[in-house]
Amino acid sequence: MELKLYHYVHCPYCIRVRLALGYLGYKYTSIVVSYDDEKTPIALAGVKMLPILVVDKKAMNESLDIISVIDKNHFFQIEKITTTPDFKHFDDYLNMLGAHIHNLTMPYWIYTPEFNEKSREYFQRKKEVKRGPFKLLVKNRAEFESPLMKDLIELSEKIHPFYHEDQFSLYDILLASHLWGLYIVPEFQFPEKIHQYLQKVKKICHFNYHEDFWK
Repeated sequence: MELKLYHYVHCPYCIRVRLALGYLGYKYTSIVVSYDDEKTPIALAGVKMLPILVVDKKAMNESLDIISVIDKNHFFQIEKITTTPDFKHFDDYLNMLGAHIHNLTMPYWIYTPEFNEKSREYFQRKKEVKRGPFKLLVKNRAEFESPLMKDLIELSEKIHPFYHEDQFSLYDILLASHLWGLYIVPEFQFPEKIHQYLQKVKKICHFNYHEDFWK
């Protein structure tokens, strides 16, 4: 089976798929798409939305759909888990975390190797429509960081050593992918238990955030 993953490095939904591919032991061709490149994803899947996984020349997007397809042995039990009330609650929880996380991370993502001047301007212009000027997000960092740290400290109590469980699961894929971008924020420090948790996920998923730029 030939796999090609088209993705943005910063995107948590793309990280979901990278973590799952790594955990399940798949080899694949990694293709980082420039954020201002509209033609490539539209040509592949009809919409500017990543990740896109091409499996034997057939393209698909939506991170959970992709993971479901590659999870041949049903380790993640996606169909069972995603139809439960607990999962809806968890998804709402991720969205709550993500609101603060993205306000902190977006102004710094654009200065990683993933972006050039053109894609940086494109990303910033698009995201500022919803979040306001990035300069103000940086200036008002404490407004987002303070409640997020409180949430992360509470989250620490739910790690046993994985999310609510002693075994790695789909929940860890989704949670770790949302949190990972915070490593980009200057001087941000995770609660120690969360940092150790993320490093454990990294190890078992063979994940290297910026590996495409250091091959």
